[in-house]
Amino acid sequence: MTVEAHDPRPKKVQIADTLREEIAALPAGHRLASLRELADRFKVTTVTAGSALKVLADEGVIVSVPNRGYFVQSPPRAGEAGQDAGGPINRDEINAIRSEIQQLAARVAELEKRAQFPSSA
Repeated sequence: MTVEAHDPRPKKVQIADTLREEIAALPAGHRLASLRELADRFKVTTVTAGSALKVLADEGVIVSVPNRGYFVQSPPRAGEAGQDAGGPINRDEINAIRSEIQQLAARVAELEKRAQFPSSA
């Protein structure tokens, strides 16, 4: 299987969409193919295959376990933190949370800097 050159969607999105459909039929905890296997299957680089998996991980469809691979995530229970009964967190919510975390990290760094070098008053 290859990604379609005439498709306006980025390759990683095409791959993620294909995998999302396949994952829907798999049980929670099922291990996905390796990056190399996915790259070979879709005839893309491992970087592109990894980007597609990151899209799915960001959506909460799969989870990455370092040095083990990617696994199908358990479906969320209704009312579970960070999830609506209707499905995964949308990309805008994820980006907003990332932005808040970056702002908080910058604020913590500033406070640590001030604690190290207090100004003389």
